[in-house]
Amino acid sequence: MNDKKKHDLGASIADQSEPRLAPIRQFFDGNDDLGSIGCNLMEHPGIAVFEKILVGLLDRKDVDAVYAQIFEDPGDGCWLFTDTVLVVGDIPRQELQQLLEPLQPDEVAPVTSVPMFIQQRHKAPVLYAWWD
Repeated sequence: MNDKKKHDLGASIADQSEPRLAPIRQFFDGNDDLGSIGCNLMEHPGIAVFEKILVGLLDRKDVDAVYAQIFEDPGDGCWLFTDTVLVVGDIPRQELQQLLEPLQPDEVAPVTSVPMFIQQRHKAPVLYAWWD
């Protein structure tokens, strides 16, 4: 884990009101902590697989942005924690669900209340993936 990049990530979201959102590339940059996402999975596919799939969504024409919703900073030796990823764009829900299948999300669904942070930057629908 890169402590400086973790600090920079924390600083970049510190002034945001809830929910605090980090661009998905920044969330994974320097992150090797299995506890940062999908921590309750019985067979965690690894941070590299999460990164490849979630950052890879940005290469699609029907995805405008992907954000990790940061819930907490568990402290020294741990990366910031998320259990929710927001995908902005026109990607169909079923297609996103299929793409995320290796990551075993508990739910993939439309966001009912789009965070102001996203409303100000994007004019597209938002889906979320959630890990319990």
